[in-house]
Order: sequence, then C-alpha cells, then structure tokens
Amino acid sequence: MNITDQLSSHITPILAIAGYVAYPKELRINPSLLYTLSVIHNGLLVAFSGWAFISLSQIIYTDGIVFQSNYYFQNPHFDRVIYWFYISKYYEFFDTFLLYLNGKSPIFLQKYHHIGAVICWHLHYVYKVDCLWIPSIANSFVHTIMYSYYLGCLLKVNQVRFIKKYITSLQLAQLFIPNFICLYYYVPPVETTFNYNLIKIFVGYVSILVILFSQFYYKNYIEPKRE
Repeated sequence: MNITDQLSSHITPILAIAGYVAYPKELRINPSLLYTLSVIHNGLLVAFSGWAFISLSQIIYTDGIVFQSNYYFQNPHFDRVIYWFYISKYYEFFDTFLLYLNGKSPIFLQKYHHIGAVICWHLHYVYKVDCLWIPSIANSFVHTIMYSYYLGCLLKVNQVRFIKKYITSLQLAQLFIPNFICLYYYVPPVETTFNYNLIKIFVGYVSILVILFSQFYYKNYIEPKRE
C-alpha cells in the first residue's frame, strides 16, 4: 500500500468519528420502534460476536498459536473475519445512538471506548498488525456475553441478570491481558518497529480504558457496599 492509499484509507474513520460526535442528541423516535430497534441491534451483535469468536478460534486451532509478523494475515479467511470485526466497531456506535434516542446521555467511558476502538482496529487492520487476533478473539467472546445480557434484559429474561456484576470484570480482563501479551510477544524483530509502535498506541488506549472501567466498577459495585 503506497502513501496515497494509506492516507485515503484513514478518511473513513475520520468521517465516521465526526458523524458520531455530531449525532443529533435531541432526536427522539416512537418508543415501540426504539424497543424493536434495540432488540434487533443487540440480537445482531450477539450473533456476529459469536460468529467472530468461533471463526477466530477455529483459525487459531488450525494454524496454531504463532507470534510472528504477518503470519495470520496470510490466511484470507482470517483477513476476512478481522475485516468484518473491524467494521463492526463502526456499527457499535449505535450503542450510543440508541441511548440518545432513549433520552439518556452516554458516559465518557462509552464514547472514549467506541472512538478508540475504531481508531485502533483501523490502524491494526490497515497495516496488518498480526497480534490483532488476540484482542479480537477476547473482545468477541466478551461481547457475545455482554450483548446476550442486554438482549435478555430487553426480552425480560430474568435469568440473565446475574451476569451483570461479572461483565465489567470480564471487560477489564479482556482489556488488560490480551494487549499486554501483544506488547510482550511482538517485540521487534518479531514484529516491525512501525507495527510495534501501533501496538503501543493500542496499549496506551487500553491503559486509559482500564482506569475508566476500574473507576466504573468501584463506583457501581464496591462503593455502594460501603454505604
């Protein structure tokens, strides 16, 4: 990919993030339609996240666990799964849009999480940073559980409610562990210096997320018990 192609490829996340930030926050729709859209949205993400997790697991099982530059991206099926998982990060913007449509304001954690995910998955996919399989397989697993919980709550399936207190812990684990595995096992010359710097950007983004999720966990699950 030449420099012109590289620069033009960055237009998509820039425009998408601009649209995400500029979304009309006062827009409202019929509650019944909002409920239907919410069920469809969460149902789609359950199915997609489950597919991504199973697909990546099968690839890793077949090709083995290998820490090497541009190893998995040589597999067209891996490239295709990662591509669609990257694209899904744009679709997850609807998490925030649905909150606005419901008259609620998303917390900073959610907005930072969505914007940062688009940037990091974009950079890692465009430049074929092979370690992307690690956060992707972890993220797809956690999202399968998380969106199943949201869907269950919408459908009033009370049996799923016990999952709530574990979701933040799962999110912290899938942020901290995979990305520091990348930082450790892909040190040059295993990975190129340029791509390793992209890994550092991902880890920097995740480090802030860990702090934000930790604060969220403390405020919602630890602090109330002390009161």
